[in-house]
Amino acid sequence: MRTPAAGAGRRAAAAERRRPGTAARGDAGTGRVPAGAGHRRSRSRSGSRETVRGQSRQDGPRGGRGHQGLLHPDTGEQVDVRAKIVITGLAVTVTAGAVTVVAVRPSDEPPPARPATSTVEIRELTRTEVLSGTLTYRDPRELSSPKGGTLTWLPSVGQDIAPGSVLLSVDTQPVVLLDGTVPAWRDLAPGVSDGPDVAQLESSLAALGYDVGTADARWTSRTTKAVKRFQEETGAAEDGVLALGEVVFTKGSVHIAEVKGHVGGKNTPGVPVLAVQSTDRVVTLELDPAKRDLLGQGAQVGVTLPSGKVVPGRIATVSTALTPNAQGKSVHAVTVTLDDPATVTAPALAPVTVRHTATVAAGVLSVPLSAILGVPGGGYAVDVVAGDGAVTRVPVELGAWGDGHVQVSGAIAAGTRVEVPA
Repeated sequence: MRTPAAGAGRRAAAAERRRPGTAARGDAGTGRVPAGAGHRRSRSRSGSRETVRGQSRQDGPRGGRGHQGLLHPDTGEQVDVRAKIVITGLAVTVTAGAVTVVAVRPSDEPPPARPATSTVEIRELTRTEVLSGTLTYRDPRELSSPKGGTLTWLPSVGQDIAPGSVLLSVDTQPVVLLDGTVPAWRDLAPGVSDGPDVAQLESSLAALGYDVGTADARWTSRTTKAVKRFQEETGAAEDGVLALGEVVFTKGSVHIAEVKGHVGGKNTPGVPVLAVQSTDRVVTLELDPAKRDLLGQGAQVGVTLPSGKVVPGRIATVSTALTPNAQGKSVHAVTVTLDDPATVTAPALAPVTVRHTATVAAGVLSVPLSAILGVPGGGYAVDVVAGDGAVTRVPVELGAWGDGHVQVSGAIAAGTRVEVPA
């Protein structure tokens, strides 16, 4: 039991500590520090320890002082704290043993975020397809010469040969390339009957600068003179006669893709000795049948070359039949011509990228694809957001899609705000 004298002694000690200039020091035996040392009452996050101006108390029996272990900061007397207070969402201040509780106003908390929205609008929907292609030469074909004998000269793979140039040599005699689509099938010489092959010869010689008079189906003396001049310039015998096998007709210049024969080997009439292509650069690619409607003949495209340069081109052909590709998938074969193939210097079989943008719908009501919701049991809907933030789910029908948007119809109008993922 505490005596008045003991209480007076404690009060005197407390008063002494409050005097100005008194050094702050610990109270032997208790571990207390002076009230003026500026320590705050705090409670650890675990709830196991409380401190008032440096004094501590353990909750419960483990502290050894029970719930009466708190001391008044001014009098030094024990403060009876018998209730364990659990406070959530409140501000607490302890002053001289008194507990002040202040409620935090709901307005101090941030309001819930409004959903992100997008506007329903009337727009044109386009779809861009990016396809992988290969830069190559068009019109692959094989050439042979009806002139039998030993092959004494052959061109190299990758070489371009123009009409009027030597294509190969048999028994040291040149076989010359001429422009035309009618295969050579007979000797061409003075007295030959009229025919399309004569007209083709005269047209080809005229294109090379030789004077043949009128290029028609009739052989004339001027034709003979033109042939002799041609033979002189190509290194052939100047007899005015083109024996079968001395010239090979094909369309335009050719690019040598493969040499099938070899120098010293036999040239057998009718057996291909060269695989050639047109010198025109084209792009070939494969098209998924599901995208067939997006690429029409004549459509404009952009072709990105290995250098990064983009050159314009057009869809030249799209096969109607499906053919299996290397992976066994059925595809359409597509050929893209370049507007200015002479400017393309990339090697054959170089990979390129073909980009085509097609309009799939114009003047249609649309929303972002991300606004579309699947409805249980089937169908689609959008969440319409009113001005006050109220959300209403509205069923819609879907149409064409492109550019990340989709055509919609239903009880919805342009200008309506619909919810989209934030």
